[in-house]
Amino acid sequence: MKAATMKAATMKAATAMASLSTAMATAAATTIDSTHRILESNTPDSTTTCPTSLLDESTVDACLTWQKSESSKYNCTADSYLSSLTPGKYAGLTANYLSFNTEQAFPHFPERAEMLTRCTGGTIIFSEASDIAVDPITDIGSADAVGAEIYDAYVMIYSFTREASSLGLLETLNERIRENTVNLQYEDMFPKVRNMGEYRKDGKTNIDLLMADGDFFTPVIRIDLLERDGLPMPHTWDDLVEIARFYNGTDLNDDGESHDDWGFCIYPRTGSGFNDAWIPELMYSTWATTDQTRGIQEGFLFDEETLDPNIGTGFEKAMNYWKDLWPLSADACITSTFVEGRCAIGIAPPGCWKSVFVNTDEGGVAWRDRTNGDWGPVLRDENGEALWRPTFKDGTYAEPYRLKPLGSLEVIDRETDTLVECGPNTCPKGEKIKHSNELPKDDRANRLVD
Repeated sequence: MKAATMKAATMKAATAMASLSTAMATAAATTIDSTHRILESNTPDSTTTCPTSLLDESTVDACLTWQKSESSKYNCTADSYLSSLTPGKYAGLTANYLSFNTEQAFPHFPERAEMLTRCTGGTIIFSEASDIAVDPITDIGSADAVGAEIYDAYVMIYSFTREASSLGLLETLNERIRENTVNLQYEDMFPKVRNMGEYRKDGKTNIDLLMADGDFFTPVIRIDLLERDGLPMPHTWDDLVEIARFYNGTDLNDDGESHDDWGFCIYPRTGSGFNDAWIPELMYSTWATTDQTRGIQEGFLFDEETLDPNIGTGFEKAMNYWKDLWPLSADACITSTFVEGRCAIGIAPPGCWKSVFVNTDEGGVAWRDRTNGDWGPVLRDENGEALWRPTFKDGTYAEPYRLKPLGSLEVIDRETDTLVECGPNTCPKGEKIKHSNELPKDDRANRLVD
């Protein structure tokens, strides 16, 4: 029985929304119904209630007319969340938001902000940070410097916020989340990502960050190719290299061409802009499978005693994998290479795979019309069926298969810097590689050979 170390899905620097102040949190309101009238007091954020019976009929009618005219200025019908808000609730209020790489990473944020303005009257002004690690902290402040506090909220890298949380410089969001659990669906968030926004202080878990994006590298594979060619599911980096070599430069989508078909597609690959910074993280995750064998509490980048870099046999092995894979690879997300069926294996963040798995209309792997560039519509026959999709032997659509992060059958003995077999003593976190007949009945990998 063999076991392989399995690196937990490697998390890139996740981004989060942090709030510094309570802009748009409260606003004075004037409403009226058949029983009560709510009048604004001299205090901007408070109201006073009195019975409508104290007012003459003409005053009540005038107030109702005014309220109706005010409500008609706003449109909260775009979705269920906006319809839950009070029209004009934030009229006249402005919040300053420090974003980063908005066009590529968060293009929907400005769109949502415009919808919020049309509904509530509040305005969110977007600014772009030049350095996501430095600019938010400069504005928030630190133990060494008082922040400018120009902005009300930020896009931040979660791992750079701990000092601000410890100093109490970020608003704790627990109550806001508790009051909006239905709309936020907070418990539906991936637990690992959700926990990254938490900070333990004074015996209490404070939620200082509302996580907006937590990308980890997810491998997927064309399971139809494995079934067709009698190949097993890959479990290790050695398996991955072998399969990538086997399929690279072969016709993977039955279009009669093989010059632009690849054994391996990844994101990011050089040319992806700011996200090129994730490429070393891909390589570190490979390195961790041999050198980090006892869980995430065990470091592997530096020697625990001397802090010298652990550049040794494990690092060399990981880099050699990527030396083998790089010439076999193409982009997985920016181009349509993967969704057109010209890749055997892909590794990319979940946001990339949403275009394949979630968009049911024009999603999925299929031939596409590239007349007007990449990511054209699916090519269909006269009956509306896709001209080509990957299929199993039974003719059903073979959606690419998501598999666990890859591991290693050998791990580093830190005393000797040599590779030894993964076993209960050398890698206690290792997982047994299951045979296909041990998989659940609904696991599509149970049709593959071992």
